[in-house]
Amino acid sequence: MLHVQDEERRRIARELHDELGQQLGILKITLSKPQNGQAIELIDSALNYVRNLSYLLHPPLLDETGLRRALNWFVEGLTERSGIQIEVKIQPDEFPRLGMGVETAIFRIVQESLSNVFRHAEAKKASVELEKQNDRIVVRIRDYGKGLPADVIAPNENKTVGVGVAGMRERIRQFGGNLTLSRCEPGTLVEATIPTTTF
Repeated sequence: MLHVQDEERRRIARELHDELGQQLGILKITLSKPQNGQAIELIDSALNYVRNLSYLLHPPLLDETGLRRALNWFVEGLTERSGIQIEVKIQPDEFPRLGMGVETAIFRIVQESLSNVFRHAEAKKASVELEKQNDRIVVRIRDYGKGLPADVIAPNENKTVGVGVAGMRERIRQFGGNLTLSRCEPGTLVEATIPTTTF
């Protein structure tokens, strides 16, 4: 089901960018006259919105150049919009391609975790670490905010955990991995591990 959802996101993102984006572009050319300055500004705003929404649904960088570029793009945009200072560390420097399914899963986990930081953590800074070890990939998203409630951190949180956390766990499970949430002083750590033998 997650694979189907990702394919649907990719399709919607492509249609948003290609179809609606083209139509708005043609409208902009049609209205490119001095008396239509306000209309042009509105169209530019709509084009930017469509482009950003399309990229958030499924960033083309993920397909074209891989996880490193896509993560850096997402973090830069979120930092600009939120004011949260987010440090990204990726090891090794020549981080390899992992396959579309795994890269999409990792991107979605970082996206969901940082979106939660933005919405709930009241944090001024956060960090993202992506590391390829001998037999596994490790992803850590740490914020320095107010932390998660105990019922979300608890091991048996199936009834109380949010849909986003449950979705992250399921994404990792499909590759034989594990996702944990831990309280830090201050903030929260989301850590995902994926064995390299599963992809």
